Amino acid sequence: MGIISTRNLNLYYGDKKAINNINMDIEKNEITALIGPSGCGKSTFLRLLNRMNDIIPNCRITGEVIYDDINIYGSKIDPMLIRKKIGMVFQKPNPFPSSIYDNIAYAPKYHGKRKGELDEIVESSLRAAALWEEVKDRLKKSALSLSGGQQQRLCIARAIALNPEVILLDEATSALDPISSYKIEDLLIKLKKVYTVVIVTHNMQQASRIADKTAFFLMGDLIEFDTTDKIFTNPGNKKTSDYVCGHFG
Repeated sequence: MGIISTRNLNLYYGDKKAINNINMDIEKNEITALIGPSGCGKSTFLRLLNRMNDIIPNCRITGEVIYDDINIYGSKIDPMLIRKKIGMVFQKPNPFPSSIYDNIAYAPKYHGKRKGELDEIVESSLRAAALWEEVKDRLKKSALSLSGGQQQRLCIARAIALNPEVILLDEATSALDPISSYKIEDLLIKLKKVYTVVIVTHNMQQASRIADKTAFFLMGDLIEFDTTDKIFTNPGNKKTSDYVCGHFG
């Protein structure tokens, strides 16, 4: 069993089934890429891993997501505590309209951390996100003054500030230029030494560069899940082969 395991996981929007009976083990300290054409369910599946779909009306989930030996969809589970340990970074950088410092300090402060602790958390989180040297002299400046790539690394630092075990990224480089994207990729490879990373990406080259394992989704089904090398060079399913070779998608 991985750090996160899904068992017979299904999701419905009303009567429409969007995720179909997914069984997957996500291993600790690896990067797992989720690939597939638009609308295939990969982002929906990603959001299932920390209960981000809870806020969607008429959304119903069956099956299990096991993290830390518990089903996170159990009736007595606090979603906020789950999201503290399984953080998320979205497609477009979404820093708060406040200072760089306050972006990082907000959640730890909410959870009771005091000034001295906050200073340490802000610095260590920005260092982990490879952003400290670029912003250390302007921590009180608006986070919105940063470039797009810097803002996305700030969002990664904000997720790190809560000391998660898992970081989920939903197409986190798709809105960035190639240089900024490369910096994020390089960062994720370094972060997997400490964290487990799950990333949704439409960029086949990105998945092949950084992922240890890759999962191919199609129409809500998990078609194939294996080492990235096997998925891209010797897939076991013709649908996977057709997709990674660019025949559709």
